[in-house]
Amino acid sequence: MSQEPDTILRNSLDAVDRFRTRVTAGIVFLFVTVVFTLGWLMATATARTGGNAGQTKILLTSVTAQMIFVAVCAVVIAFQIARMTKTILRAIELSSRGRTQ
Repeated sequence: MSQEPDTILRNSLDAVDRFRTRVTAGIVFLFVTVVFTLGWLMATATARTGGNAGQTKILLTSVTAQMIFVAVCAVVIAFQIARMTKTILRAIELSSRGRTQ
């Protein structure tokens, strides 16, 4: 009736891999959405105010740098969580194999 520990572990590791793929796709989608939204907002603001080209470039550069930094941090955290989950599941597998022998 109950599943084998190896089957449970394999299913858990597969779930972690699927989650990591979904998180990566979600972060990419969110990043692209934010880029288009900010670009649209900055274009609208520049057109309405007739702002200085130098100030607009500085603003665009700073916003881009901040977005890249936040995106990289989000990806690093997502991969770290997935890696630690795999490590914990493998430790559980090793400890359960040690008990059965």
